[in-house]
Amino acid sequence: MKHIAAVLLVSLAVLVSPVAADDPPKNDAELIEGAGFALDDVGYLVVELESGQVLGEHNADRSFIPASVAKIPAMAAALAILGGDHRFATTIHADGEISDGVLTGSLILRGGGDPFLTGDDLQVMAKALATEGITKVDGSFLYDASALIEVPHINPMQPEAVGYNTGISSLSVNFNRIRLNWRNGGDGTSATAAAVSEGVSLPLDMIGLAFADEPPPGPVIRADTPFEDRWLLSPKIEARGEDWLPVGNPSLITAEVFRALAAAEGVELPEAAAGATPDGAPEMVRHESPPLSEIARGVLRYSNNMSAELVGLAASRALTGRRFPLDKSAAVLAGWWQLRQPDADWTGILLENHSGLSSRSRTTPRQIVTMLVDAAESIGGADFHDLLREIGWKNVKGTARIKTGTMSYARGLAGYIDTASGNRLAFAVFFNDIEERDALDAAFDSRVKAIDPNSRPWRRRALNLEQRLTTDWAKAF
Repeated sequence: MKHIAAVLLVSLAVLVSPVAADDPPKNDAELIEGAGFALDDVGYLVVELESGQVLGEHNADRSFIPASVAKIPAMAAALAILGGDHRFATTIHADGEISDGVLTGSLILRGGGDPFLTGDDLQVMAKALATEGITKVDGSFLYDASALIEVPHINPMQPEAVGYNTGISSLSVNFNRIRLNWRNGGDGTSATAAAVSEGVSLPLDMIGLAFADEPPPGPVIRADTPFEDRWLLSPKIEARGEDWLPVGNPSLITAEVFRALAAAEGVELPEAAAGATPDGAPEMVRHESPPLSEIARGVLRYSNNMSAELVGLAASRALTGRRFPLDKSAAVLAGWWQLRQPDADWTGILLENHSGLSSRSRTTPRQIVTMLVDAAESIGGADFHDLLREIGWKNVKGTARIKTGTMSYARGLAGYIDTASGNRLAFAVFFNDIEERDALDAAFDSRVKAIDPNSRPWRRRALNLEQRLTTDWAKAF
């Protein structure tokens, strides 16, 4: 689990800067305008959980880009639909006859959408296969990723070389990221890719790596379609370095990782090919994920996008019996919320995916608070409050459990505040500059990885005001 936490960890804002004790009280408009925001660019709602009393609001029914706060509706819905004890299974099936250690027929690696499957897990499965007495497959080695849809990236309107915009498949490993190492200097150039987990580091020769003749727009860019997993490095990249790249063909990479691990255990497999698991093919090896409550805790605390998408896709399939693309799946769960809370105002809600990696998604502070109030005590047998990351503030009594969301010109924070007086509050606060965000999207180049530097001061102002609001609520109520 240490490796899982390390891989999932993304940039999370920690609200711990000092709060001046003698700051004079200000009304909503003074706080917002004093922080340099237009009144329409900020919205929030805070309610007392037990009574439902509204304690503060501003633009509570205005639609905002939620960014990763969108993981709250996805995880809460999935827990209710699948149950906190749900586990995702990855299995190996044999279709054929086994004689003297040789399987004549097909061996199938079947994905069940496990978002936490690692190389260590595949190694255990390879060892288990070897104990079944199979040393060779005379026929086919198939990978079956038919349980869910497979796409080469979460959002084409996000940079192609960032580890948070990975491919999605029901057969995924190591969060669909590979480690890139390179050397670029007078003694020559080289680049290698590896599948890395806590106990396994496996070179991946099937990942294409080469240095470009001319500097491309970014340090590393795709050399072909995303499914090809081929990359070009800039000749001006620094002398030595390491980075994480997204996988665009997750099921094939997962199968080839398993094939190499099986070979290390004395099991010879043919090259992997896509295929379906025949009806009645016996199950030989089975790996089950941690329970969904533990997965949801990791997603909410470390904000891994791939994991959120797989959980959301599994929930919409369980609800409807159908496989959906990301946008349709997210719409199914949004519809589920509307049926679950029919008296709430769901006007304008649009969730393009389950992770929040989209500038098109929209939700309101009131809609998020409605979900938090619904999920507060128990949902799917899990304590949603305890699944969120805990923070505290200097010079302020009380704590909070939060989910953050950050994109250029979009910031969100939502969760629960436990005040010093013993009250528990549910809240959501959003900051958007839609005009600046639209300008970024209009000029978007998928090969450019760098974050817009002009958005950094905007984000700092949002964080400062966000902290002022939440600490004021913690002190006042």
